[in-house]
Amino acid sequence: MKQFEQLADKLAKKDLNAEYLFYMLKKCEYLDDFDITCVEELNSLGFDVSKKDDGNLSLRTRYRKWQEQRFCVVDIETNNLPLNEAKVIEIGAVILKNGDILDEFNSFIFTDFLPEAIINLTGITVDMLKNAPSEAEVLEKFRLFLGTDVFVAHNVEFDYSFLSYAFRRYNFAPFLNRKLCTIKLARKTIKSVKYGLGTLREVLEINEGVHHRALSDARSAAKVFLEACKNMPKWVVTTEDLIEFTKTNKSFLEPKLPFMNEE
Repeated sequence: MKQFEQLADKLAKKDLNAEYLFYMLKKCEYLDDFDITCVEELNSLGFDVSKKDDGNLSLRTRYRKWQEQRFCVVDIETNNLPLNEAKVIEIGAVILKNGDILDEFNSFIFTDFLPEAIINLTGITVDMLKNAPSEAEVLEKFRLFLGTDVFVAHNVEFDYSFLSYAFRRYNFAPFLNRKLCTIKLARKTIKSVKYGLGTLREVLEINEGVHHRALSDARSAAKVFLEACKNMPKWVVTTEDLIEFTKTNKSFLEPKLPFMNEE
């Protein structure tokens, strides 16, 4: 999805001609099998764009204030098997907007085998999953829950990539949501010796159930996000400003947080 992400980053900086954008989408890996020809289809895949009067396409996150943005904070548990056997066993997610939790999603996913290490880590057993819905069924429900919200996770590349791979396994259309990493955000805004979720739960005194369970970890990551937002630089106004803030290493951080780049 690298080609699509490069195209999305262009749109995050300026509006693009609709004809050009749809032409370029046909050249993107994993999208060439899907004939995307209109804004509504992009929206259904999680890409929050609109068509302006001049015919150009605009990314709504470029203009929307981050406080008014809906963020879907996600955590998954997996069977930790090789990629060709890899499977999600639990998805948890919470919707945040303006500091409030608006909704939650949580589901086990059926499997008939779990490695002992995963049982010990998560406390999830095969018996707990034997009556759970299939992975395909849960993924479809999760897509509806996610909508066009910004996809947020602690180490977002793992959760986003793993779920994207799962979607491809069932020949589902990909989700194209903008994404944000709470590890990168925390490193710039929260003082801590380490930035794993377990450590930040201790540092911030977050008590949200058992670590390494999807919904409790999604709730914990949401609280990390909210704590980080208290120390946001003033230049971060829009959702795209916030996404860019997590990516860049430039030294524009506010003096009140001299520790932000410490590991």
